[in-house]
Amino acid sequence: MKVDNIHLAGIGTYVPRTVPMKEAVRQGWVDSTAAEESGITAVAVESELPAVDMAVIAAAQAVERSGHRPEDFVALLHSGAYHQGPEGWSAPHYVLNRTLSRPLVATEVRHGCLSVLTSMRLAVGLLATTPGSEAVLITAADNFSTPLVDRWQDSEHAMYADSAAALVVSTRPGFARLLAVGSRSEPSLEEMHRGGESLLPPARHPDRPMYVAPRLRAWAERPGATPADMITAVSRFGDLVAETAEQTLAEAGVGWDSITRVAHIGFNEDPLHAMILDPLEVSAKLGTWEYLRTIGHASVSDLVLGLEHLWETGQVTEGDHVLLVGATEGMEAGCAVVQITAPPPQRG
Repeated sequence: MKVDNIHLAGIGTYVPRTVPMKEAVRQGWVDSTAAEESGITAVAVESELPAVDMAVIAAAQAVERSGHRPEDFVALLHSGAYHQGPEGWSAPHYVLNRTLSRPLVATEVRHGCLSVLTSMRLAVGLLATTPGSEAVLITAADNFSTPLVDRWQDSEHAMYADSAAALVVSTRPGFARLLAVGSRSEPSLEEMHRGGESLLPPARHPDRPMYVAPRLRAWAERPGATPADMITAVSRFGDLVAETAEQTLAEAGVGWDSITRVAHIGFNEDPLHAMILDPLEVSAKLGTWEYLRTIGHASVSDLVLGLEHLWETGQVTEGDHVLLVGATEGMEAGCAVVQITAPPPQRG
């Protein structure tokens, strides 16, 4: 989707202390071979703050940077890949009450690790169809500090990190301009993350722990499956990522030669190359791997963390274009193109 006159006016993040992978191995949380093969050096772990409180911290920073007042906002869009609190309770309104504290629309966007990109698309629509509106606050956060999640071994593709991120999408100029955002899916692969499990009753917290790897293995070992099925699925998803990137770049009117950096999802090294970097023919140095490997897979926050890091450290500056690339179950890939419009902030 091509975007006109929409900006990113503010950005904020929260990353807790990190646990070195060597410490995780010493504690027996992860096998030494798996730790080495992941390429991850440390994982962010928050043992005290719930996801929504981390989101409030990130939101406060983003709103302050944006220069917007609470009355400028038309909505708050909040997301998390994992449960945020009690069933039948609204995490978005919790965040709204502790940030803008106004009678706005506050809703949850449930689109896995693509939630922020999807929220950006929704924000564009809200700003275009709501007279007098100037800004939408996007928040995203997850905390995997629960016995129901094994952040170190639940997935063969990632180590789960606790974090939060926020963006202010605005009609006013900010630190970046949004040029295009979109996603494409391959729904025939949805069973990969279902693994043949029963859908009724649904397995929800606190019924069962989150098991990603066992369901992927169950899909790979389903009746009639062959060893080539997983290779084919990864290849098909890689093609989807490449197609999505090409479409989004075309809509933005930007060629690959104008892309300065790529902010991507925080998978382990081999899956990151197989599903994201190699299909795009992008090197790890062009991406945000060197930063994200010190945090882990920050679920809904990966892309915002990467974008903020690139901008704050001066790795991108005015006029540079950044391609955001994400993925989620379904299988679905998403991209956005932003142009940096402000110099890096001065460090205090």
